[in-house]
Amino acid sequence: MGADKLWIEAVGRATWRWSLDSLLAVPGMTLVAVVVPAGADARFRAALAPDQADRCRLVDGGASRADSVRAGLEALTAGGLPAASIVLVHDAARPAAGTALMTRVADAADGGAGAVPVVPVADSLKRVSEGMVESSVVREALVVAQTPQAASLGILRAALDAAMSTGWDPPDEGAALSAIGVPVRTVTGDPANLKVTEPADAAVMQAILRGRGMPPEPPPHPSVPGQQVRAGVGVDAHRWEAGRPLHLGGLDFPDEPGLAGHSDGDAALHAVIDALLGAAGLGDIGTLFPPEDDAWRDADSADLLRETMTRIRAAGWEPVSLDLAVGAERPAIAPRREEMTDRLAVLVGVPARAVSVRGTTTDGLGFPGAEGVAAWAVALVARPV
Repeated sequence: MGADKLWIEAVGRATWRWSLDSLLAVPGMTLVAVVVPAGADARFRAALAPDQADRCRLVDGGASRADSVRAGLEALTAGGLPAASIVLVHDAARPAAGTALMTRVADAADGGAGAVPVVPVADSLKRVSEGMVESSVVREALVVAQTPQAASLGILRAALDAAMSTGWDPPDEGAALSAIGVPVRTVTGDPANLKVTEPADAAVMQAILRGRGMPPEPPPHPSVPGQQVRAGVGVDAHRWEAGRPLHLGGLDFPDEPGLAGHSDGDAALHAVIDALLGAAGLGDIGTLFPPEDDAWRDADSADLLRETMTRIRAAGWEPVSLDLAVGAERPAIAPRREEMTDRLAVLVGVPARAVSVRGTTTDGLGFPGAEGVAAWAVALVARPV
């Protein structure tokens, strides 16, 4: 590849983070062993979000795939998982494997069976020797195996132990399971679940992930002991007011009419503030920044959000994620979505992957567009109990 393919940035995140975040969002997922190159655990650990660290165990890999998977299984066992637990083994170089695929594979691995996602072979196959075609291969009975592959922890450990005892390095978990007589079910795979192997693959993967829109964001795990999680909803709207600059989502939009308001009229940030205050049970924006208080007249709403975060953290809460929708015929949000996402992430103090932003219109109906801008936000906060 000419570079470490696990750390190639794919639409704002390292390749391996796409796989991890999808795994953490699988219903019922309790623990993930992240198998990394020896000596690299500090770099990988630093890239984990605070709400993910408790659910991940970093472990050094081995000389072969089987060695690395075996190390991961040992970490899961040490983490308290019983032998009957269903385990998914996924190649981090396949960042487009979504949570839905992973869930299908996990569901299929029951009753002592393994499960492997597969896709049909689309191309004609030939058997060759010394550069010459010997024969054609009937492809109807052939499939391409993907990951994640699944089985119970105890059965998969036994299969790998059996392979390693004979010096055999199985190409994947399905092969190791089949070798000891474990039935392996096939699950419909995803053609987009490609493996990044050569430099050209990275560009294809970028296009696939970009086409999926915002990356999946795993929610905080509800079974984490001692954590209280709350959600809040914020809504705000401001009318157009000529002669004022337009501030929206913490960004300036030159050549656009501004919005009326006691502060700078940033309806998007005001919705975010109300969502965060509501989640933390600290009132609303009108209580914290009353319109009759001249201290906030024409204030930058980014400063209001910073003050809001100070209050929220003083109450013991930490932001987890933020979702913002802006309703307006103008300006277009899409061209500056990433910029707005990054701005909100900095102001709230969360990774950009924990923020989603989108714009919508009402096709000329209702308030947004003809009369002004409206915004809706949902925020998630958490604190120890």
